[in-house]
Amino acid sequence: MRDHLRLVRRGWWILLLAAACGAGGALLVTGQMPVRYAAAVSLMVDQKGSADPLSQQRVKSYARLATSRRVLKEVAAAELVDPATLDVRSEVVPGTVLLRAIVTDADPLRAARVANRIGGELSGLIHTLEKRSVIGVTVVDRATPPLRPVSPRPPLNVAAGILLALVFGYGLLMLRSRLDTTIADSDDLAAVTGTPTLGVIGRGRPLLATGPRAEAYRALRTNLRFVGVDGRPRSLLVTSCGTGEGKSTLAVNLALAVAQTGRRVALVDADLRRPSLARYLELTAPMGLTDVLVGSARLPEALLRWRDVDVLPSGRVPADPGELMGSPVMLRVLSDLTADHDLVIVDAPPILPVTDAVVLATACDGVLLVGRAGRTRRESLAQAVGQLTRVRARLVGGVLTFARLRPRSPYPENRMTFQ
Repeated sequence: MRDHLRLVRRGWWILLLAAACGAGGALLVTGQMPVRYAAAVSLMVDQKGSADPLSQQRVKSYARLATSRRVLKEVAAAELVDPATLDVRSEVVPGTVLLRAIVTDADPLRAARVANRIGGELSGLIHTLEKRSVIGVTVVDRATPPLRPVSPRPPLNVAAGILLALVFGYGLLMLRSRLDTTIADSDDLAAVTGTPTLGVIGRGRPLLATGPRAEAYRALRTNLRFVGVDGRPRSLLVTSCGTGEGKSTLAVNLALAVAQTGRRVALVDADLRRPSLARYLELTAPMGLTDVLVGSARLPEALLRWRDVDVLPSGRVPADPGELMGSPVMLRVLSDLTADHDLVIVDAPPILPVTDAVVLATACDGVLLVGRAGRTRRESLAQAVGQLTRVRARLVGGVLTFARLRPRSPYPENRMTFQ
């Protein structure tokens, strides 16, 4: 049941569109349907002078005579119409000796005339067939011209159209859910990673978050404070399955959100293959992490101050980044940064293309795995979690980026400011 509700919540707009199309289609079809009226005449069959009741089977046989060719031929001749055009049906009132002949026609007056003629012809035919018996047929309720048509019925047609459209729309949702293997919401992310979703970041391209996106980073900052039994992690690796999923933007904004509380934060660009932080932050970096790892620079010399955050750029691209990530020098750099800062955030390369992040994950207190809504596939996410599990890295949680957020709260926002 919960899965069905999630499916409806994700595709409510498809169901709404389907319902509107179903209602419109039903109204269009209804407008093309001919208007029909129904008039009925009721007759009672009895045995005069006999105490034995008529059998229901015998009454049914009399009812069938109302639609016989003999009766319809006589009625059609009197009305000057083709017998094949007459729409007549008969029925027996259950538990009684009453039978009804119901005539449907485009003209309400003609429907009543034809019904009454059928009553007369049926009475005469039964009297002729049963002339030696005591069977009598009496018209107890003559047909009157109907005031309202029986067809079409717009409310019923619209309801049926909407129902059929909703069934079709839900079928489309299920088909789309089976074919679409990307994560759609925080529940999907948590189900695949096996860890709680610590943050949900809305759509947006700007590097520095404002408004609701800034509030989402503050919520992520708060959630990280309650990760683990022995307190929050001192070094946090931020990575993703592939490129373009928003991990670098998340690392920058999370660093700013934590620094806003007065804690000392270091941001490390550990993507030595495709470095981006120095370019994003518009920093002039003559040296960086690579220089520290190869021994051509000291760590304090490579750190740059940017808006209350100590940033360690990647530096020049080395020949073998994977070798440097797993070196003892890298472990010492992280240890030194952790000793001087309350939190070290490491922006690592994606997990699936290269192994750098997996190697580096073992040196950090925790790993934050980023997944992009509508883009990151479940199988890719599961593969990334598997690689982290094999090296016994501590996956503290996931963050969903580029998500569709709910409408804003009516309460005023406490906007994040940068100085």
